[in-house]
Amino acid sequence: METMKIYQKWEDMTIYLYTAIRQYPKSERFTLAANTIQAAITAGTAITRATAIPSEAAKRREIDKADEALAELKILVRIGMKLEFLPIKRYEILSGQLTEIGKMVGGWIRSIKK
Repeated sequence: METMKIYQKWEDMTIYLYTAIRQYPKSERFTLAANTIQAAITAGTAITRATAIPSEAAKRREIDKADEALAELKILVRIGMKLEFLPIKRYEILSGQLTEIGKMVGGWIRSIKK
């Protein structure tokens, strides 16, 4: 049940991210914008895979991939904000969403260690 909450939070964040990326300049669509979206998709894919894997070791690897992709995504979103492609208000919302998802993933990692 908890994994569905993580997936829903990820989906909400990704939809918001897509709307925010539309404001990036055309020159960034195939670089920073594409890498940002790819990191989000990678995180979602890893979350989805981790829910379907029965083996705890393999599940942990997928959760770690999701955690790494979220860390990359945080960096890319911050760069977008610093380059002024992303308004501060959108950055704050995305940052909050990413922090919340990161905490949920961290809790998932801790629950597997037990």
